[in-house]
Amino acid sequence: MAGVRAGRAAGVGAEMTQVKKAGEKGTYQMLDAQCIGRGCFAPGLYQHRGATSSGSKNSGESRRCIHQAYHGCPAVRPFLKMLAAERRREGWKNV
Repeated sequence: MAGVRAGRAAGVGAEMTQVKKAGEKGTYQMLDAQCIGRGCFAPGLYQHRGATSSGSKNSGESRRCIHQAYHGCPAVRPFLKMLAAERRREGWKNV
């Protein structure tokens, strides 16, 4: 939710985009289509945790940008063409 709020504050719509790495099953949720070319791009498995009387437990997982999930998107998110090209060579693409 924090990432969506950060995106709206930055003038980006609430519509999230999906990215996928070649050869992997599943997609990762990102803020927009240009996330591949940003320095904060960090796809991973985010664990939703819920409180219990004995501590906390994993209540679910989602594939998304880990930086966005834990810290929110940075206010300044420059798009770098060279970085995007490098990630595309690694197999990342927008779905």
